[in-house]
Amino acid sequence: MALDEFVGQSPVSCGEKDIDRYGRTVAACMVRGEDIGLWLVKSGQAFAYRRYSSDYIGAEQEAKNNRRGMWAGHTQAPWEWRKEQCDAIR
Repeated sequence: MALDEFVGQSPVSCGEKDIDRYGRTVAACMVRGEDIGLWLVKSGQAFAYRRYSSDYIGAEQEAKNNRRGMWAGHTQAPWEWRKEQCDAIR
């Protein structure tokens, strides 16, 4: 919903940044000159995925500090939740 409101009717353009080890394109998408991934992290709608990039770590910290989006309450990263589930099965 937040992303839909952010993008609205504006055109979105994506450009290739890299190719990952599986041959998939890694891209950055922009709307009105703004990086959509950065906006998502900065507004607390997404995590900075530190495993593959340090690009959005500062934006995530800013969102946490200002309790934006998911940071307004208790939040657990999906990879932490998956690790807990795997550990519980063992």
